[in-house]
Amino acid sequence: MFDNDNAIDNAVDKEMRDTKVMDLLMDAEKCRQKRDYGTEARLLAFALKLKPDDTMIWNKLGRAYRAAGFLDKAVECYQQVLAISRDDPWAYANLGGVYLVQENYTDACELYAKAVWLLDAANKLNDRDYPTILANYAFALGKSGDKRQAARLLKEAEKRGYANGGYIRKQLKLSLFDKLF
Repeated sequence: MFDNDNAIDNAVDKEMRDTKVMDLLMDAEKCRQKRDYGTEARLLAFALKLKPDDTMIWNKLGRAYRAAGFLDKAVECYQQVLAISRDDPWAYANLGGVYLVQENYTDACELYAKAVWLLDAANKLNDRDYPTILANYAFALGKSGDKRQAARLLKEAEKRGYANGGYIRKQLKLSLFDKLF
C-alpha cells in the first residue's frame, strides 16, 4: 500500500509542478509581449527551478537575456540547452542570433547552417521559426560576402512566409543578385 501512496503523491506533485510551470510560461510570454525582459527572465528562471532540464525554457530564457542585451547570459543559456540536447536546432539558431548582434558573421553562418541541417534532418522545415532562421542565415551569409547564397536563402525564406525580406535585401544590397537568381 505504501508504494502506491508514493506513486500517487509523486503524480500529484508532478501535475502541480507542471501546472505552475505553465502558469509561469504564460506570464513570461505576457512580459515578453510588453518588452519587460527583466521580469520575463525572472519568471523563466523560476520555471527552470521546477524543470531544470527543459530545453524550451532555457531557450526562452536565453532569448529574454538577448533581448535585454545580456549576451553572455544568453550564450550560457543556449550552451545549457546543448549540454542537455546536443541536437537542438533552436539553440544553434539562437546562438547564431547572438553572433549576428555581435557582427561575428562567420560563426553565425556555421551555427545557422547547423540549425538548418538539424531541422531538415528532423523533417521540421514547416516549423514556424524556420523562415526566420533561413532569413537570418541569409543575412549572415550576405555579410560574410556570399551574396549569391544569401539571395537564394532569402527567396526560400520568403516563399515560406518570411515578411521582412525587403529590409534584408536593402541591408545587403541584393537587388542585382535577386534578378540574377
